Amino acid sequence: MYPIGENDNWGFANSEGETVIKPIYEQVDFFRNGLASVKRNGKFGFIKKDGSWHIKAKYDSSTSFYSNCASVSTEANSFYINRQGRKMKADECYPLAGGGCNIVLPVNPNKFFKLVNGKYELEYKYYVKVDSSNFVEVMDTSNLRVDEIIPFGSNHILLKKNDKYGLFDIWSHRRIIINRKITLNHEREANTQLSKLIAFKYDEVTFKRFHKNKVTYAKVRIMDKYGVIDSRGDLILDLEFDSLEIKLGSQMALVEFEPNRYGYKKFNGKEFFKRGK
Repeated sequence: MYPIGENDNWGFANSEGETVIKPIYEQVDFFRNGLASVKRNGKFGFIKKDGSWHIKAKYDSSTSFYSNCASVSTEANSFYINRQGRKMKADECYPLAGGGCNIVLPVNPNKFFKLVNGKYELEYKYYVKVDSSNFVEVMDTSNLRVDEIIPFGSNHILLKKNDKYGLFDIWSHRRIIINRKITLNHEREANTQLSKLIAFKYDEVTFKRFHKNKVTYAKVRIMDKYGVIDSRGDLILDLEFDSLEIKLGSQMALVEFEPNRYGYKKFNGKEFFKRGK
């Protein structure tokens, strides 16, 4: 069961994208342990998978049942309830299932870039000029600069240059080599080779860290279309959506697949909505 949206209302569809619960709610969450928090007529309650009320909508806010309790509020009071709607104390709430996480720290950009006159340059960035007499000269390429360096994945750094974003692979080639016998304009060739290492193509890249450390997926935009890349920079959802929000902790995103129509799409390509004909 997955949330689907249409004309600012929300319901649920099955794994084939078929509507199971009509979009009549103002807000919904995923089903967790058989119940989903929904908002109807300005109040929150909990429904079952057949669409019937389990706890009628009477709260001003609510969370899902991540444990055996959910947090709810009514006007000035906030408290916990169990699955039968009875008030509970915080120490009476416990997880319904255990879990863990594997923390992977993002690479430190300062190990690879240095700040020079307000711009960032690669620490190891240089190219080797070889003239006709085989004289070798190491030449600085300080004109190859970026505006911002941003920690991203464990093997990549997000870079910004001229309002465009690209990912730098820390395992890419550490030297840019130009042979004078072949190329006379060394600086232009150095820029060309660098552009192959770093493709500055995205107008926007936004992401959140899972458990404050690991970047798993990022939302990217080119012009007015959105898609998703993974921590390696590989495109896993094509840039075809009018809006998009990644569902943290799962491999899917809420997408606007047609104007004012929403549904979920997994990163393996599975769609939980029906496109118009």
